[in-house]
Amino acid sequence: MEHGNIQSLDEIEHLLKEDILHKGGNITLSIGDIPKISHTRDIIGNCIQEWLPQWFKDNGLDLEPNKSTQTFPDFIAHFANRSEMVDIKCWNYEQSPGFDIANFDSFYSVVYNNPAKLFAKYLTIGYSPTRHGFTIEYVNLLNMWELVGKSAKYPLSLQVKRKRPYAIRPINFSKYPKKAFNDPVALIQAVRAARILFYPEEVHAHTLDSAQTPYTPDEWYEKVYNSIQPLIK
Repeated sequence: MEHGNIQSLDEIEHLLKEDILHKGGNITLSIGDIPKISHTRDIIGNCIQEWLPQWFKDNGLDLEPNKSTQTFPDFIAHFANRSEMVDIKCWNYEQSPGFDIANFDSFYSVVYNNPAKLFAKYLTIGYSPTRHGFTIEYVNLLNMWELVGKSAKYPLSLQVKRKRPYAIRPINFSKYPKKAFNDPVALIQAVRAARILFYPEEVHAHTLDSAQTPYTPDEWYEKVYNSIQPLIK
């Protein structure tokens, strides 16, 4: 595959695997001509995510940051005849992924108004810290439902704060892919179940606060389900 002529997210994935998978890197801080290699895991992930947009640009990809920093995905990738939504997630491959996929309430609202966002892709990159830097262990382009699954306590993997769902979190998808949801319908079924579990007052239309949530979990599910049918391949 030629560099500088990327025409799809699948080509990005393929080229990244050629260029960086199983390759090593390092992050060096120099003060007063004295260099120090950083092994801090958060710094590694943040630096990879800063490095990737430049790699995309060098390879001819028009990657536009989402103007709304509070909603997913982070980027829109523009190709010759279409655009695709993509998010970039890096994590320490030696541990379970701990990044946020989306804020739960924001996801619930955004997907109701724009169900196509369910089909945003996630470019996932796992790294392992080493004595002299890090090694890229995993590169994969995945759908949202391939990152998420049922947890031991909830209908889907969630971060919960103050007894309310705060963020949708991934399962350990690289090690246990079969524990992820099989399709987008399974994902939205789990979201509906979680909404009912945490917001039982929304089950009946007459109890809704129309200014905050003007639809019941069943109405949310029906609207999203019907909207995504033409998009399911």
